[in-house]
Amino acid sequence: MRYTTCIILLSLAALMPSLAAQTFDIEVFSDPQKYGWNTFEQRSEAQARLLERQQLLQVFRMQRLDAATNVAKSAIAPGWGHFSAQSYTKGQVLLGIQVILLGSSFYFYDQAMENYNRYKQASQIDQMNQAYNDALEPYRFAQAFFGLFAIVWGYTLFDTYMVTEEYNAGLWNVIVEEYNRGTVQLTPTGISVRF
Repeated sequence: MRYTTCIILLSLAALMPSLAAQTFDIEVFSDPQKYGWNTFEQRSEAQARLLERQQLLQVFRMQRLDAATNVAKSAIAPGWGHFSAQSYTKGQVLLGIQVILLGSSFYFYDQAMENYNRYKQASQIDQMNQAYNDALEPYRFAQAFFGLFAIVWGYTLFDTYMVTEEYNAGLWNVIVEEYNRGTVQLTPTGISVRF
């Protein structure tokens, strides 16, 4: 521990003369020509462009979708996150697949439970064996369909995240295109038209 501290202190002592030789030059720091501004008008134009970009960024932040929120929506109701990100076809397909798989799982589970109830009510060994064997196959189908549902549900969550990110990237492009194409805006100081 002491050797490490000594090495660090010696290194800092060796660097101090080189750091002290560098002085802060206010002239270089405040020179507007380093940004390509030769006149006051150029600096004002650059500042106006910066403010416009900041306004576009604020519009983007208000309209963008949060990926985590969209994934939570899809976890609660399959397809909801896709619908929020305006990916309607994918949302409908994934919703349909999940409804079919979950419905099939419940259908076969219901059949298995019906046969299992017959097994519990049976009084003879042959009836018990037959009812129990009749309950096994639908129960396996129910498990298989539920497993497929879980896989599709997991994929839906992953795809919701990807679709949301694509939506946000496309949203920024739409905002910039609308701005560059020209818009009419109502502002507190009046109507502004951009061409």
